[in-house]
Amino acid sequence: MHRMIPIKATCLTLFATAVFAFWAGLPEAQAQPPRVVHADMDYAGSGYVTPAGMVPPTMYDGMAMPLGMSSGVMPVGYHGPACDTGGCDMAYGGGMIGGGCDGGCDGSCGGACGYGDDECDPGIFGGCRCGSCCMLGRGGLLGRIGQNATACGGCGREGCRACGGRTNLRFLCMFCRGDGCEACQFWGRGYLKGAIGSLLPYQDAGKCAQRWYDLSADVMFLSHNNGNGNQVITTQGISGTPVLNIGDADGDDLEAGMRLSAAFIFGAGGNMEFTYMGGQEWDGRATVNDENAQLFSVISNFGVDPAGGFDDTDQSLSQSVATESSFDSFELNYRRRTVGPYCRFQGSWLVGLRHLRYDDRLIYSTVGLDNNGTGSDRRFFTSSDRNKNRLFGPQAGFDLWYNVMPGINLGIGAKGAWMQNDIKRNSFLAFNSEAAGATPGSVTFDDGNQDSTVMGEFEATMLYRISHSWTFRSAYHVIGVDDVRFGTLDANNIRSFSDSLPGSTPGPNRNQTDQLVIHGFSFGAEYIW
Repeated sequence: MHRMIPIKATCLTLFATAVFAFWAGLPEAQAQPPRVVHADMDYAGSGYVTPAGMVPPTMYDGMAMPLGMSSGVMPVGYHGPACDTGGCDMAYGGGMIGGGCDGGCDGSCGGACGYGDDECDPGIFGGCRCGSCCMLGRGGLLGRIGQNATACGGCGREGCRACGGRTNLRFLCMFCRGDGCEACQFWGRGYLKGAIGSLLPYQDAGKCAQRWYDLSADVMFLSHNNGNGNQVITTQGISGTPVLNIGDADGDDLEAGMRLSAAFIFGAGGNMEFTYMGGQEWDGRATVNDENAQLFSVISNFGVDPAGGFDDTDQSLSQSVATESSFDSFELNYRRRTVGPYCRFQGSWLVGLRHLRYDDRLIYSTVGLDNNGTGSDRRFFTSSDRNKNRLFGPQAGFDLWYNVMPGINLGIGAKGAWMQNDIKRNSFLAFNSEAAGATPGSVTFDDGNQDSTVMGEFEATMLYRISHSWTFRSAYHVIGVDDVRFGTLDANNIRSFSDSLPGSTPGPNRNQTDQLVIHGFSFGAEYIW
């Protein structure tokens, strides 16, 4: 019993000495630098953009280390083992798989080549084959084109997701510093379709957006009928071959004008609209000549009544006809709009007032032989007949729109009006034997009357919305008005006036009214505040 106490004491002493010696031999503890946990971050989704020349964060193998550490973000100028002195080339050339080649390529040569193993198909060796890249130098245009046939995007492979399936020739792109860009890859990667897609209309308002504009302006090209048809007014020879008619003075050409409209909100779904269209001025002229003075006029029934015709209007060297006309329209309407179920169709109705102005003038003139051989003055005749139509009355109408897709609309509209036509006529006659003693003279007379008539308008329109504020529009217009007075050559009235000379006054215009038809197309734009 007493002999074991020293033994126990000795063992405890030895154990304590060993523990103290072990603790004393440990190195001094030091604070470690903070470590960044390698998070699975979606850099592309976050909008992160890698600066030029820097390896993308998704290519780092290790955690971010302080300056001087052996892995992760490297100090400026650090390239790792040289490609031709024992780095990747040595590892790859020596038949090693993984290990040095993976680390070298991903960390140094891979960065130099511009690829990482998450950009490329790793294959059995992983990463880019940076050995062939270094043959033309790291990075840059030549370095990228120098990738071997089995490298990412090379001619021997289909290419990878980042390359879009194109070969290294894409780096011949003259843009983007030779990196290969959308300008070179616009077809296969959908950029051409994207460019076409940019032509689609503005769609943010949706197909349920109610038809609306604040201001609208169009250039209009309209033509019209002359109201006199192809009435023959000159023959060559007595009751001979027709050589001139009113239709030859073609005033039916398309003439430019305008259409201006403004809308103001007037209650829920309603608005007041003011619209002006017009400004067109048509004119035309036709002339025939006969050096034998064998042109005969409709006024003498082409030389039959009286026999041989009148000395002023027949046996002419030259006869001509000219037309002039103009058009304007003013509207003030209240319009009420509505949108149909599912927003595919919408429409409106309107009521308002309309004022139309249409002026038409016909000028007919002849030039004959010398004045019966008694002087050098030529025998002549001139007739000018101008009619001003002023129409005013209430109108009603509607329109219907089909929404092809948000931003594109097709519509039709119609209006009808009952109107009163206030006609003012001004006529002027001048000829060689108008005055006493069969001497040259002229006479002017005015008359007019009022008549009730109707008007109708049809319009087909296409809208293409460019932006929130601007919409392109194009339309076809037809306007028809009944009982309109045109400028004419009233042969019976002129003949009765000549028979009763001197000092007589022409009778009322016996010409019947005709229908006016104006039609054409327009291009313009609408604006929304």
